[in-house]
Amino acid sequence: MPRRQTTVERDIPLFIVPHMIMTRIRRHGENLERVIVRKPDSHYYNISIRTRPVKRELKERGAGAGTSARVCGADEGERV
Repeated sequence: MPRRQTTVERDIPLFIVPHMIMTRIRRHGENLERVIVRKPDSHYYNISIRTRPVKRELKERGAGAGTSARVCGADEGERV
């Protein structure tokens, strides 16, 4: 399954961090996988937000695609 890109917000002041996290939780809901808040320098923070992968349904394979056919009269363990 393909991953969505991680959203990174840089140089966020401390008093805005809770608001940014609350906004992302409301936007992504249950698809939110993790939130990382780091303090690189001074009084500013970096927020990294990752969501769950996008679920896709698998396409059915066509007849014979990726499978081997059995030959009549072949032993049980043999495949052709």
